[in-house]
Amino acid sequence: MPECLRDLYAELDEALTAWGEVEVASLRHYIAYRRLVTVASVIFRPKHEAILVCLRLDPDSVALVEGCTRDMRGIGHLGTGDLEVRLGCTNLPQVRSSPTRTSTARGSQPCR
Repeated sequence: MPECLRDLYAELDEALTAWGEVEVASLRHYIAYRRLVTVASVIFRPKHEAILVCLRLDPDSVALVEGCTRDMRGIGHLGTGDLEVRLGCTNLPQVRSSPTRTSTARGSQPCR
């Protein structure tokens, strides 16, 4: 796995577990972050040098950015959630303002 993805995952894990009382479950195809329900699913794509994060957020409440965020309603996919955020080595500086960074960033754009 590329070193930039390891660093990115370390930051992502820290941000998702900072909410407190978060259970991390490594499943066969993804890693689930749960409180009472699964709030985020993390899927690694090392060939594409990307980490996909499926969030339990309403995609209509976030400004979608082409190539970085995607509305997953009605699309079969691994994990839980309706909003997919693509984090990768190429957009590493921009992802620090993503919806996963803080729980209050619902209206911010994740990357440019």
